[in-house]
Amino acid sequence: MSPAQNAGPLDAVSIWLRKTKAIIQREIGSRYTGDAIGYLWAYIVPLAWIAVIYVLFIALDRRVPIDTDLGSFICSGVVPYLCARYAVNAILRARTAYRHILSFSTVSHNLVAGAVFLLELGNSILVFLTLLLLNYALFGFFEMHDPLLALWGFSLAVGVGGAFGYLMMSLSTIWPALSRATPIFLRPFFYISGVFYTANELTPRVVELLSWNPLFHGIEVLRSGLFEGYTSPLATNAMPLTFIAICVAIGFMVQRRRFSGEGADEDASWAI
Repeated sequence: MSPAQNAGPLDAVSIWLRKTKAIIQREIGSRYTGDAIGYLWAYIVPLAWIAVIYVLFIALDRRVPIDTDLGSFICSGVVPYLCARYAVNAILRARTAYRHILSFSTVSHNLVAGAVFLLELGNSILVFLTLLLLNYALFGFFEMHDPLLALWGFSLAVGVGGAFGYLMMSLSTIWPALSRATPIFLRPFFYISGVFYTANELTPRVVELLSWNPLFHGIEVLRSGLFEGYTSPLATNAMPLTFIAICVAIGFMVQRRRFSGEGADEDASWAI
């Protein structure tokens, strides 16, 4: 029996925290190469997307559908969408990146996915706040009506991506082709998640059709927190929370059935 199995609740939490910290530190080192230039890449892609959509809005003479500036509106859609995609890709990539330690019973797919998601969520929030502050520094606009609601909506959007990534990671242990097909599944969400429009601009029929999209709900909840007076028929918590719960539950059951009793019974913290 391993030390982790003999440990009490507090010891178990301490072991879990140590492993999670080790995975996060390894992920930071490998993803950002440990220098300032590496960290800047986390901002370059969102800035490029924002710039492209900003130019398109101006070129097409499209009005902002909310009483706010163009930069804040674009940030409210583009950044949570991109960060949700980053969460999916990061969790899918983790299964391959950590395959050398996943053979140990004390380092599970669930542990790796959870640690990677926590890093992705924290980094996404930092990127979002930095871009909002950059918009203020350049154009003098900063929107934050209800910080807690905005943070909650943003976390819902990233959580939807993380839960979907976890589900795909779990299912890809049975059908490996799923991990390669995931980008195809994600592509349409750019157009149906309110990235550059709001639910209030749509007809009731279209809103009803898109109401199944949990990412759209998360983005609209975020906008309710950012923009004073903004309300939306899709700014609800039930859909994204239900989606997250279903994805995590199915993924967890798949992991248990696939890996129950497998792996060497020893601590692999040294290998992370």
